[in-house]
Amino acid sequence: MFVTGGNIFWPLNAGWLMEGDPATHWLGWQFFRNSPLLQWPLGANPDYGMEIGSSIVFSDSIPLLAFIFKPLSPLLPDTFQYIGIWILICFSLQSFFAWKLLSLFTQDKWLPLIGGVFFAFAPACLWRLHGHYSLFGQWVLIAGLYLYFSKNFSIFRWTGLLIASALIHAYFLVMLVTIWLADLAQRCWLKQIRIKQVFSYLFIGGVSIALVMWAAGYFMVGGGMETDGFGRFRMNFLSLIDSDGDWSMLLRDLKGGADDYEGFNYLGLGMLGLGLTAGYEYFRGPKESCHVKTIPILILCVGLFLYAISNHVAVGNCELFSYGLPSIIKPFTNTFRSSGRFFWPVYYLIYLTIFYVIFTRFKNSAAIMLCIGMLFIQLIDSVGIWHVFRNKFVHSPVWVTPMRSPVWSSIAHQYRKIIFVLPRNASANWMPLSHFAAKHHMAINTGYFARVDSQKEREARMRLTDSIVNCKLSPDALYVFENADLLWKFASSNISSSDIAGVLDEFRIVAPNLRDCKTCDTRVAVNNPAGKSHNFDYKMERISFSSNGTGQKYQLYGWSWPEKWGTWSDGDAALVLLFFPDAPKDDVELLIDGHAFLADKHQFQEVDVTVNKHPVATLKYDRQFNGGVRLVKIPKLLVSEKNGQLVIKLNFRNPKSPADLGISADTRRLGLGVVSLQLKTANSVNASMLLNAD
Repeated sequence: MFVTGGNIFWPLNAGWLMEGDPATHWLGWQFFRNSPLLQWPLGANPDYGMEIGSSIVFSDSIPLLAFIFKPLSPLLPDTFQYIGIWILICFSLQSFFAWKLLSLFTQDKWLPLIGGVFFAFAPACLWRLHGHYSLFGQWVLIAGLYLYFSKNFSIFRWTGLLIASALIHAYFLVMLVTIWLADLAQRCWLKQIRIKQVFSYLFIGGVSIALVMWAAGYFMVGGGMETDGFGRFRMNFLSLIDSDGDWSMLLRDLKGGADDYEGFNYLGLGMLGLGLTAGYEYFRGPKESCHVKTIPILILCVGLFLYAISNHVAVGNCELFSYGLPSIIKPFTNTFRSSGRFFWPVYYLIYLTIFYVIFTRFKNSAAIMLCIGMLFIQLIDSVGIWHVFRNKFVHSPVWVTPMRSPVWSSIAHQYRKIIFVLPRNASANWMPLSHFAAKHHMAINTGYFARVDSQKEREARMRLTDSIVNCKLSPDALYVFENADLLWKFASSNISSSDIAGVLDEFRIVAPNLRDCKTCDTRVAVNNPAGKSHNFDYKMERISFSSNGTGQKYQLYGWSWPEKWGTWSDGDAALVLLFFPDAPKDDVELLIDGHAFLADKHQFQEVDVTVNKHPVATLKYDRQFNGGVRLVKIPKLLVSEKNGQLVIKLNFRNPKSPADLGISADTRRLGLGVVSLQLKTANSVNASMLLNAD
């Protein structure tokens, strides 16, 4: 209540979640609750993202609670959120496990309670209230430390905690696994368990974790787990004393890297005061010998710290040095790129160490007064952030969908799914479209996900493009076109008499068979009559595929980014859509200026060219004859059959990536680098050749 105001705990209040990351947390649950109860994986979320989506895990919707509430979904209201309940649970468990942990080191009843408040208001934890709520569950780390320092080892407690962490967030799971391994090491060292038991515990824990991850849907993204960013989302050396401006009235913001926010680990002014006091008392008093129990956890702390600061080591806004990483560890660093988070176990161990020294070097009464005083200082010094959070949770603006027209609700029952053209992760307008789809129990092929399989995403875009250019729209899907101008022009000019194409609330839509719906409101702004051709603004000039050219206007799919010289194809095929303005009297020639991607280990490339699905030519490139202009004859009947619309597809028989050939780290599967395209009649091409010959 002190931090959030309490409004967010009401399950029917979901408006405060409709922004950025929190929106996908809630929407992921809204789709998941309507998925089959018995499915495999249990966490699959097939209606959210469809081909490019995966499971409840990758919308960060806290699978632990999603699995609990899903069986109750028929009894719950249509609008229901458990994120507020989760935040309340986390506050409670953060305090509880901190109390349990601190109670291991003192017999006093009050000191662990006061210390528990420090843990509950730890800035590194509270910072996650800015929006990534699954990562607010840092109580699992404190619970792991409690199990580590407990007198007896329990495989059942550890397995339960590891399973819970896997159903909260993968980062917690990895951190807890390292603490678990350290615990096994110290128990074995202290002869509390035998070597045979260690292997049996590893088997039990490993199998349990793997099964739970499989059931939750962790493995549904295939190769999409890896991404870049390691070294950017790091911890800065000044992190422990950097208040980031909002967390202290006395300590100023220490400027760091642009993405150092993932490594925010400010201790708080009160904890810094306790730390200085504890450090002074420790170094002026008798030194304690290092207990065997602390050695594994200290080694773990060093490893986590080194990972947290990453291979780009920085102090403030100055990067001290950087170094390369061995390729063998890159799959891990690319998967867990936000390295700054890995300092959290060390962060709470620093809290524990400070309190341990205070508990053991001061009398209980003095320790209580000191801790209460520093707690008061910490809370007062960070009063600014409390205002930020209360404004966020109590006075957050009401989200209003841009899909305001009543026509949307009128036609929703006509369709089973929304097809966004073209699908991609975190696409434009993913939030209102996903909200609309979830509200009306529709599927959608876009969304916002922590990870996606880029290959599946690419294939989904290709399949959808093929279906549109072949005029094979799904009758149970409402198509929404965003940043796909060429496909929109093609689709809206090739609709059937029962379809409607137009603009509704600035969304360009194609609604199959909507005219046949007797109960639907068919008033769509800027309605495009069936079969009416758009003006493609094509003037038969040379189309440059360079970064300064207009080639992107004609590309459908299968193309990389434009460069100064032109554009590479990327994949097994590449499509362009051209428009010949008049019915030709002669055959038409397509002039392709480009060169194939070849190398010593890749000597040739063959390109099959089809026009409107009809094969017209095969182009051959090798090391001796690579580059220049190639002519492809297009029969005039093919040009006329679709009123001049030409879907030109380049099929590459053997595309290779530079990475495959050991040339570079570039993973694009390159076929043809196109400089330009041009359409001309056969007579004009011959005349041009004669002029050039003269």
